[in-house]
Amino acid sequence: MSNFLTLVSIENMKLWKRLATKVMVFIIIALTLVSTIGIKIYDLNKTNKKANNSVSTTWKQDLQKEIAMSKAQIKSAKKSSLSQSVIGRLEKQIAEDEYMIKHNISPKESYSVWSKLLNVTGNVGYDSIIALMIIIACSALIAGEFSDGTMKMMISRPFSRSQILSSKLAATIIYGLELLAVAYVLNFVMVGILFGFGGIGSKTMLWTGYKIIYISGFLNVLILLGLNFLTTLFYTIVAFALSALFRSRSLATGFAIFLQLMISSIALSLAMFFSWGKYLPFAAVNFSSVITTGIVVKGMDLSFSFLISLAYAAVFCIIGYMGFIKRDI
Repeated sequence: MSNFLTLVSIENMKLWKRLATKVMVFIIIALTLVSTIGIKIYDLNKTNKKANNSVSTTWKQDLQKEIAMSKAQIKSAKKSSLSQSVIGRLEKQIAEDEYMIKHNISPKESYSVWSKLLNVTGNVGYDSIIALMIIIACSALIAGEFSDGTMKMMISRPFSRSQILSSKLAATIIYGLELLAVAYVLNFVMVGILFGFGGIGSKTMLWTGYKIIYISGFLNVLILLGLNFLTTLFYTIVAFALSALFRSRSLATGFAIFLQLMISSIALSLAMFFSWGKYLPFAAVNFSSVITTGIVVKGMDLSFSFLISLAYAAVFCIIGYMGFIKRDI
């Protein structure tokens, strides 16, 4: 175990010695500063703000009308060719409206630093950006050492090939966690400074795909952050497998980015129109979408997405390890 931790420490130091590793952190910091300040300026310049933000005394009746309309839309959608994503969104909205009526929760949204944090990070798309950065880092640690000719030096050391490869994967995952920590902690600080730390103890509704649970805003952020990181972790494993197979850093990076940006969208589109599509790799890796927008494909809930993605992640890991262990270096 101590040998493995030593290897992880070595890989971590090698990663941070690269200029690109430091540059990516500065990109996250700059992006956070620019985006939060930009959103603050936009909010100040909005001319369509309502002077009266009070809630109607008949808000329960209004929600009941919306529920009836949404249920009618679902019936119509099931008879037509509309996708499950429309039905999933409506089911989520109905569940939220019914929960507010039952528990007397006014639809008026009071400010919460947690909801603003999710709004800012969601608009910028930090998770996709960080996934791209991790793919680059993973390719540099594995395929990059083939390109630079330093992999032979690693193999000559008294460590097994599986230990070497595992340490590189662990170092990449740690780097991803560090990037996420920088992004979300700095965004929290900037959102608090620019918009206020109000509502820090507030609660919010969380849609699980089947029911509403009422949890703290902080826990809601942690859950969404965790789900987004699992998506990032899946693409990290894909990049890890490709980097172990290809000697070219650019080829491994380019192919992994192509899979993330293109193949995942194609797989999800196929899943929407064909029942077998949900079993394709990359079709069910956007875990947080179940919570934020509802179930987009029938049967593709969180448990199904976890299981199918875990199976494919295991396959990619096996391919990566087998290719690295057996190849001539």
